Amino acid sequence: MKTIVVSNRKGGSAKTTTAVNLACELAKRGSVLLIDFDTQAHASMGVGSSSSLDNGVHSIFFGKTLCETFVPTVFDQLTLSPATEFFDVYENGDLRGTLKNRFANEMLHEFFDYVVIDTPPTFDALLKNALEVADAVVIPFVPHHLGVVAVGQMVRAIYQHASNNYQSTPNVGILPVMVNLHIPEHRDAIAKVKVQFGEEKFFSPIGIDVKLSNQFEGGNPIIDNADRSRGIKDYHRFVEELLQRI
Repeated sequence: MKTIVVSNRKGGSAKTTTAVNLACELAKRGSVLLIDFDTQAHASMGVGSSSSLDNGVHSIFFGKTLCETFVPTVFDQLTLSPATEFFDVYENGDLRGTLKNRFANEMLHEFFDYVVIDTPPTFDALLKNALEVADAVVIPFVPHHLGVVAVGQMVRAIYQHASNNYQSTPNVGILPVMVNLHIPEHRDAIAKVKVQFGEEKFFSPIGIDVKLSNQFEGGNPIIDNADRSRGIKDYHRFVEELLQRI
């Protein structure tokens, strides 16, 4: 089982769009669990579900098992652990290791080939729980100045967390999204990040596609669309590249 965390501390970076389409593309290849750690519950909406009042994934911090939170989705091979509505990480105590213990005690590796975790745009206990189980971290970023800054912050957070917890560093990949290479700012931003972190960490970019922003209204990921749009082709290529790395 491989666990892939999709994260960026900056909002508006297509993090959830990436997590949803990644999970659904992987579901064509095996059994997938999508964990919606972001209490906005957008990933849950993206696969035809919604947040839960008291039985979402965040209820593991109150003693429930992860398996108790599972719900079906629009794909047979894709299981969702939805967000818990109104969960406030700052109202709780030490949450370290909770998700890691659930993974081990419930033997998720016997049931799933892949786990995809959509994280909140914060560096808090939820993201740290996700990093504790991550084999790979995908950082989507929009190619402009603040996007470049956010990638640097996120990469440092990943390495710092691994060092502080004496863990091996997950495979880190950077995914440019909403890209138009005809725009000089986009080309310059991508070039800057490649210089900072190495071209080998980059995935091929996801171009601008209006269908990507519209998919959440109907609860059907763009990957599930029969019309082979640019977004579908780009995310399919991204998943192929990711699988070669993990």
